[in-house]
Amino acid sequence: GAEQHTLRAKHTVLATGGFASDRSPSSLLARHRPDLLSLASSNGDWATGDGVKLGERIGAATVDMERVQVHPTGFVDPASPAAATKFLCGELVRGVGAILLTPDGTRFVNEMQVPK
Repeated sequence: GAEQHTLRAKHTVLATGGFASDRSPSSLLARHRPDLLSLASSNGDWATGDGVKLGERIGAATVDMERVQVHPTGFVDPASPAAATKFLCGELVRGVGAILLTPDGTRFVNEMQVPK
């Protein structure tokens, strides 16, 4: 069999992915950012924070869990406008000249402006 080694460290970083699609009873989103539960996510159904939950069960501490990215340009599929998961289309469509509009059709940002 494979030889095993024990490594000891003062600190370990566990990077496991997102949790913005987590609408379960143990939802990390509900715990840390309940104000975002009604928003759609551009994450797939797989982004449920399972790795974070496993880490917490063995005593891992977490930091900055309230820092959840919200992207304003999710594609709304006319066939399923209420879908909880949206396709992240901002970079794709803006790269070919699309503009961002409010629901009433007002342009609110210069998409081509270079950040200072």
